[in-house]
Amino acid sequence: MNWLTNYIKPKLESLVKKKDVPKNLWIKCLCGNMLYYKDYEKSLGVCNECGTHMRLPSDSRLKFLLDDGKYEKIKVPVNKIDPLSFKDKKKYKDRIKEARKKTKEDDAVVIAEGKIEGIDVILVVFDFSFMGGSMGISVGDNILKASEISVKKNIPLIIIPSSGGARMQEGILSLMQMPRTIAAIQKVKENKIPYIVVLSDPTTGGVCASFAMLGDILIAEKGATIGFAGRRVIEQTIKETIPDNFQTADYLLEHGMIDMVVHRKDLKQKIYKILKFIVKKN
Repeated sequence: MNWLTNYIKPKLESLVKKKDVPKNLWIKCLCGNMLYYKDYEKSLGVCNECGTHMRLPSDSRLKFLLDDGKYEKIKVPVNKIDPLSFKDKKKYKDRIKEARKKTKEDDAVVIAEGKIEGIDVILVVFDFSFMGGSMGISVGDNILKASEISVKKNIPLIIIPSSGGARMQEGILSLMQMPRTIAAIQKVKENKIPYIVVLSDPTTGGVCASFAMLGDILIAEKGATIGFAGRRVIEQTIKETIPDNFQTADYLLEHGMIDMVVHRKDLKQKIYKILKFIVKKN
């Protein structure tokens, strides 16, 4: 009986049992449309039904923006993981470990050196999947490092934020990254090196209130949410109802806060044209 139960039965079940569908085979858009993963990759994460620009992992952005998808990733030493020994429902250390396992990155940003249509650039790309792209000490260190390389090599700096803002688990140390990153970007500007920011969804909180809005050119992806405080906080503060499209890329463009709104498929060529003009002029 044991032989039939332990050996024959599992063999028969394996023959008739349906194979599990991979979890990442389909991706669901906010509009409810289901995208086959290969179509999602071909469309650069843009929904073919509603045009929503979905959030992308950092490696996907680097591959479609940089020539032949080739780049050199620049590593920055990781500081103390949990400077405040913070714990809410989980230990901060555990949250970091989970995020690293999920994204296969050390923190919420990646620095890469590559070319856009032959022009050398330094790219800093945020990944919202890593704790909401929140800015802690490590993110600040990466932006400082990218700025130093940009100045040393005299090549343009491009940052693509996607962040909910400061990382609360690092308390005041997280808020200190705002002046740190502003000072780093100021060095780039003092050396008259082009600094471009591509505002992706979302760019909010302390990230929006610091380096993200200091670009010589501010580009936003279509539909991106961009702003400091949330809608509810603002409405409660000013005691007024704000427009439905408030803090969207198009709203900011209409009110002169950004320079252009670009579809993701056109992003590389738009950045190239800007760089070509600025580099040639310099």
